[in-house]
Amino acid sequence: MSKGRYIEFIYLRTFLCLLIVLTHVFTEFTNTNEPDNLQLQVLYWIRMILIIGTPSFIILSQLLTTLNYNEKLKIGYLRTRLKYILLPYLIMGAFYSYSESLKLNDSFLTQYTENVIQGNWYGYFIVIIIQFFLLNWIIYRINAKILFSKWSLIISFIINTIYLYSYQNVEPVREFISQYYPFSPETFIIGWLFYYFLGSYVGHNYQAIKAFVTKYIALIVFLTIAAYVAFVFVGEHDYWMVSSMDYRILLYITFAFLILINFSTQFDEFMFSSVELISRYSFFVYLLHPIILEYMFQYTSIFEEQTFIFIPISLLFIVGCCLGIGILLREFQIFKYVMGRQPYNK
Repeated sequence: MSKGRYIEFIYLRTFLCLLIVLTHVFTEFTNTNEPDNLQLQVLYWIRMILIIGTPSFIILSQLLTTLNYNEKLKIGYLRTRLKYILLPYLIMGAFYSYSESLKLNDSFLTQYTENVIQGNWYGYFIVIIIQFFLLNWIIYRINAKILFSKWSLIISFIINTIYLYSYQNVEPVREFISQYYPFSPETFIIGWLFYYFLGSYVGHNYQAIKAFVTKYIALIVFLTIAAYVAFVFVGEHDYWMVSSMDYRILLYITFAFLILINFSTQFDEFMFSSVELISRYSFFVYLLHPIILEYMFQYTSIFEEQTFIFIPISLLFIVGCCLGIGILLREFQIFKYVMGRQPYNK
């Protein structure tokens, strides 16, 4: 995306990229160290605040669809996305699975099936986005107004909440999904249905919603805090388990996403070259950083006692390494099927 009409999406995509990487840094910290109960709880609450990264990226992908396509999709819509999103997912997933098979002395085919085909790795959100693309291809052929309806938004919220509540609290439901759904439960589209219609609605009504959020930003911030406080006090919490698939954070994610849009509109020139660079390679960063994070963390963890050094150093090394590799690979056209099309856009 060139600098212009929707410059906020360049900043937003960069913010989300950094949030996702930071979330996984804290996950690595939690899994590598042996935090006491208090530390574990503090890390849990921080990670649940930062969890907005992955759902927001998924919402953004759908927002851009309905923002750009009103009544019908362009010819080749699905083919292009399968070529430049699904194919990089499969290729980077193969590299990740191969490295895991060597590290664990396990079969490559087993690792590839479990991680990439079933979606049991950090890249699982690509499986969700591909399902969104397929839904778009179907719904636009039926009636695109389904995506823009307030009723679709409300009904999807109810369905999503009921499903996630049942999956989290009703054992027969969880067993049924595990037995009959062949992929990772985190990729089941019903668990993300509300975000699909939220992105659709916001994209179609983007200017009006952006103006509303700007006017009532204090209210949106209050609702975001209230939604997170409600999450804290509703139900029980497993402090080792941090997941985007929680019925209690649907409203928190919604309001936090609106705040991120408003926050992104506050920037125009600030570090634009660096921000645009990260935004352009963000998809590649999402897919590559899980492979190198563990090894980068071995070095950056020496700063973990100094939080204000540890966080920026971790982000700098992990994101910087991904960008450096991406810039080198960009010299060869073939790697657009590994990194996606964005790094090659003028």
